Amino acid sequence: MHAYYGDILSRIDEDPRWFDEHAVPRYCEFEPNQVVGISVEEVALAEIACQSCRRHFRVAFSGVNVKSLETPQERQARVADQLNFRPIADAIRARTLHYGDPPAVNCCLAGSTMNSVPIRVIEYWARGDRQYLDGGRITDMRFFEWARDEALEIEITPDRA
Repeated sequence: MHAYYGDILSRIDEDPRWFDEHAVPRYCEFEPNQVVGISVEEVALAEIACQSCRRHFRVAFSGVNVKSLETPQERQARVADQLNFRPIADAIRARTLHYGDPPAVNCCLAGSTMNSVPIRVIEYWARGDRQYLDGGRITDMRFFEWARDEALEIEITPDRA
């Protein structure tokens, strides 16, 4: 269950545009640099719904709220081979990206105690491309630039088979 930010929500006469990784309401346009995790290499803005009332929310994902299922040894092997490490992208492809409880906005009686249902990825961004590394040394400043990958902006509602 997330904290209720009534002190913020009650003072601003518009709905939040999105919620960060901790379900804090945000009123600016979504940008990768606006997420909580300032040193993360990938971020996504996704649409979810409250499992109870079906109210839709736009929420952020980063390394702050998405963890890899790889073992440390698997990750180290991938990094050593200079392959990109992208747990959010992997979760999107597998349709397992999940936010957990919806933001607490008093949308319904059960809302903040319910789970959320993933719907779609609106934006996906990554940086830290390993092609700009040589033996762990950054060779090009493009390593720090965010690049959008629209191929990962897909429906992610799990199959209900």
